[in-house]
Amino acid sequence: MTTEAATFQRRIRGQDACHKAFPQPNCLRRFHYFVGKSDWDKVILAQGEWINWMCIGVTIIAALYFIPPVLTILFL
Repeated sequence: MTTEAATFQRRIRGQDACHKAFPQPNCLRRFHYFVGKSDWDKVILAQGEWINWMCIGVTIIAALYFIPPVLTILFL
């Protein structure tokens, strides 16, 4: 895949201004292999309890932030 770039510099005007978007043809294949063979999903599942508490904390903070304006809008 080639991406064209527009430039107005004199030294590049006469040259080819194309740049390959994927320099290596196998980069997507290597990324797919890395995701498939690594154990990143097991690491996330091992941290499940901590992630649950973090989500509960974010929900409580969001509720404390949004409740006063909502009550003000409803009762004015």
